[in-house]
Amino acid sequence: ALRGFKLTMSVDPKYHPKIIGRKGAVISQIRKDHDVNIQFPDKGDENQDMITITGYERNAESAKAAVMKIVADLEEMVSEDITLDHRVHARIIGGRGKAIRKIMEEFKVDIRFPPPGSDDPNRVTVTGLPEHVDNAIDHLLNLEEEYMMAIVESETMAAYMKPPSRVDEEPRGSTRGFVVRDAPWNAPGNKAPDVSSAEEFPMFGTVVAPRQASAWGPRKF
Repeated sequence: ALRGFKLTMSVDPKYHPKIIGRKGAVISQIRKDHDVNIQFPDKGDENQDMITITGYERNAESAKAAVMKIVADLEEMVSEDITLDHRVHARIIGGRGKAIRKIMEEFKVDIRFPPPGSDDPNRVTVTGLPEHVDNAIDHLLNLEEEYMMAIVESETMAAYMKPPSRVDEEPRGSTRGFVVRDAPWNAPGNKAPDVSSAEEFPMFGTVVAPRQASAWGPRKF
């Protein structure tokens, strides 16, 4: 009968996921530490804010205190937006999110990156206790500076190694002809010869008909 002591506490439903924790890790630890059973309201229940703790009275009270400590910390939490160049996001997140999870665990904060197509692709939100948020932001800004140096260096090297564009070069096979310098017709009062004139250039202006071959074969001299 003593183990059947039951108490209820009102907690804003928005805090329930944090009390439960990732894959139930937080609430499982509280149940284990205090040897109690903790029940959250089901969907559709009238009182969505009520949490029920069952166990020995002393254990139930200590479990309630543990839950309220989590709620108090959550109520003190702040969210701050910072600007991190979107080009460094992938490096900060790391493969399969391993790097960002390590940062969140180390600084005890939640870090959210903008989704694809966001109006501000550089905005990152950090949530946690004020001191933890400040420390996490300092760390993220240091990472940004470090990674941006590597990115700029890489982009500069890529631009240097890129072959020159041939757009402005003279197309192969193009012919501009040639210009005769100091030609007589360049003198004042003279004009360039007309190569199509038979009078000035008989060999250019006349057409010589091909000689017809004799039916008896070539003439012999």
